[in-house]
Amino acid sequence: MSFRVYARRVRDHDLPFGRRCRALRDAVGCYCPLGFHGTWSYLSTAGDLRNDETALLHALEKLEGSRTVWLQEVASFADRRRVDKTRHHRTPRQAEVRYLLGWRWPGPDGKQAMLGEVGRLWATHRRSPFPDVPAGTKGDLVELDTWLAGCVSTYLANDGDLDQGRQNVITKCLPKLRRYVAQLGYPWSFPEAFAYFRLLLKMTELIHNDKAQQGGG
Repeated sequence: MSFRVYARRVRDHDLPFGRRCRALRDAVGCYCPLGFHGTWSYLSTAGDLRNDETALLHALEKLEGSRTVWLQEVASFADRRRVDKTRHHRTPRQAEVRYLLGWRWPGPDGKQAMLGEVGRLWATHRRSPFPDVPAGTKGDLVELDTWLAGCVSTYLANDGDLDQGRQNVITKCLPKLRRYVAQLGYPWSFPEAFAYFRLLLKMTELIHNDKAQQGGG
């Protein structure tokens, strides 16, 4: 079923409250810009979603508001692509596609949502030991981990602010980190390393997209 169907069920006072809460989870399954767990975690800041109707409806409004902004962005992208194709520019810019489909929270709550998700992921990442990695890659991966972990820590310590120097570090390191995560994921020989660096990649991309969303890059 569609996002709109689930949203109507959340608002349906004739349904048992438990079904309405499950309908919100199903709506998150249809639209989860931070991933399912990250999106649900942010919506849970509205209150006790399992017992409080006001919190449930407020969470749905947050989700709908973000989705509306994202759909507007998709429509604008489609319009630009139609114009580009008339000019024989057939391939969209990779950076624009990554941003449109990447980890972020479109809309006015974006900074708060993305800051919260980076903090949630960082709490897991900082407890994880550095994993076993393929021979010959450890030096690069340690360097990436050190530089980017420093950027994440600074971003959180400064409530989402990041100086231009650290933004430049992220911009420089992201392509290399993406390549390493892809290599670690196939063949499936280093699952712990893949999970470790995929988490680092998600945090880094969230910060990168947060700064872009604020007009900072």
